Amino acid sequence: MSAPASDPSASAAPTSAAALTRDDMRADIARALSIPPEQVGPDDNLADLGLDSMRVMDLISGWEERQPNLDYTEFMEHETLAAWWDIVARAQAA
Repeated sequence: MSAPASDPSASAAPTSAAALTRDDMRADIARALSIPPEQVGPDDNLADLGLDSMRVMDLISGWEERQPNLDYTEFMEHETLAAWWDIVARAQAA
């Protein structure tokens, strides 16, 4: 009698989530604001669009699942998707 086949997913190492992209960030910001992603331009002031500090914390918390070590204060010093993407891109390159 042979041993039962093992479940390959049980022993497989967990795979990391896909890298965070600027389009992902745009979609997440838009979802937080309940607006279409097309309304979030790279140089739009996110606070002017209605993004408050609590939503920023929620966004960063979600993004850290895909890009660890993001600094909340650095995001709060900048107001645009373009600037936020620069923060994430630097973290990805580190």
